[in-house]
Amino acid sequence: MQNRTKRPAVGAVLPHVPLRPVAFAVLASLADGSRPGIDVLEEVNTTMPGRPLLGPGTLYRLMRELRQTGLITRTGRGATRADGSRDERQAFHALTPLGVAVLRAEVARLRRTIELAGPALSTPER
Repeated sequence: MQNRTKRPAVGAVLPHVPLRPVAFAVLASLADGSRPGIDVLEEVNTTMPGRPLLGPGTLYRLMRELRQTGLITRTGRGATRADGSRDERQAFHALTPLGVAVLRAEVARLRRTIELAGPALSTPER
C-alpha cells in the first residue's frame, strides 16, 4: 500500500506538468479542501467569464482521468442538503499528496512564465 503522507518525489511530479488549463482549474478548485463535483464545476466555470469552460460530462471524464493518474481521490459520499437530509449519490473529491505537489509545480511554472512576459506587459502598446 502506498504511503499517502510522504511527499511525492520530483520525478513523480514532472510527467504531469504542464497541466491542461481545465485540469489546472479542477486541481485549483480542490486546493482548499474536498468538495462535490457540482461545486468543482461551478468554480471552474467562474474562471472563464461569459461562457462555461466545462460541462458536466467533460468534467466527470476529466475527474476520472485525474483519479486514474493519482492526482485526486474520492473522499466519500453523501452531501448534506439545506433541509438536513443527505444525498448519498453525491461523491466528494480531494487532492492527493501527488495532486498537491503537481498543483504547486504548475503554479510555480506559471509564475515563471508570467515573469518572462513582464517586460512585454510593462511596455505601452504602439
